[in-house]
Amino acid sequence: MDGFEKFYKELNPEQKKAVDTIEGPVLILAGPGTGKTQILSIRAANIIRLKKAFPENILILTYTNPAAKTMKERLAKIIGFEGYDVHVATFHSFANAILLDSEEAA
Repeated sequence: MDGFEKFYKELNPEQKKAVDTIEGPVLILAGPGTGKTQILSIRAANIIRLKKAFPENILILTYTNPAAKTMKERLAKIIGFEGYDVHVATFHSFANAILLDSEEAA
């Protein structure tokens, strides 16, 4: 069993629906400890696995640095080294990077 299948079979039907939705954006709203980072990581892995996008073309945003770190590590466990090519950041660090890039361009 590959990494994706191992993680996918542990999801409930609602979580599987989020992972299986590979077209367009998905917003996951849930409380602490409900598996949001897991779902987003598995969804990104599914998109890459189905060749719908390259890892470097995927952006995952979260609120905390620990969640971003966890997602990167999970992606690497699920799909291997290319999981590190997915851009995972906090909303704040991503916005800050955009501001810094726009200052350099000006």
